[in-house]
Amino acid sequence: MLKNLSIAIALLFLLTSCAFTEEMHINNDGSGTYNFKMDMSEMMLEMQNLGTKDSTAPSKKIDTIFNFKDILEEKKDSIAQLPEKEQMAIKAIANMNLHMQVDDEKGKMLMDFGFNFKDVSEVKNIEEKLSKAMSINKNNSKASLTNKSNVTFEFDGKNFTRKTIPKKLSEEEEINADKQLQQSGSFLDGSVYKLIYHFERKIKNVTHKDAIISKDGKTLILEVPMDSLVKNPQLLDFTLKLK
Repeated sequence: MLKNLSIAIALLFLLTSCAFTEEMHINNDGSGTYNFKMDMSEMMLEMQNLGTKDSTAPSKKIDTIFNFKDILEEKKDSIAQLPEKEQMAIKAIANMNLHMQVDDEKGKMLMDFGFNFKDVSEVKNIEEKLSKAMSINKNNSKASLTNKSNVTFEFDGKNFTRKTIPKKLSEEEEINADKQLQQSGSFLDGSVYKLIYHFERKIKNVTHKDAIISKDGKTLILEVPMDSLVKNPQLLDFTLKLK
């Protein structure tokens, strides 16, 4: 199980373009589901068209669900050697799972990180959790990406807010974050980040001028280029009101 996960995570850093989708289903009581999806099918098709195949590519067809609770249990001895703060950060992803689908013949490669929440506030700092999830099979605990900001969510049953809050980073963390951004330049080019938020009641209004509301009035859709979002994480901030 860990071998396939390691291969899949390694591929994330070899991609030329990708579609990221953050999807949530929010119930009236604030509970719901969160999914972070990465569609790398375009990269798969490009490789096929060029007649090339990476030596680290996974087997031709995979449809597997990885439960991080089980993975953390397998790696509990090595995790126990980490500083307490690092252990807490890793254990925070115990309720997360990864659904991986790969089909070489169809040019399909999808990864979906998901979990259930009792209150939407639990989704805060999701970037850090996803970063930990992507680096969990690496021996170096510092392999995760450095985030310059965190996203918080608030919902009182009628008003929903997505807000980005800049983080206070040390000089070393700032340098590391900028270095990672430079290295990911070609990867971000052509990539998009999309929000799809579903509610049980209809949306009355939303503050973001580029937000699209579905025909049934219950879903918000918002999309921005990934390179623009990295430079300005607040591009996806908004507040909406339900009817």
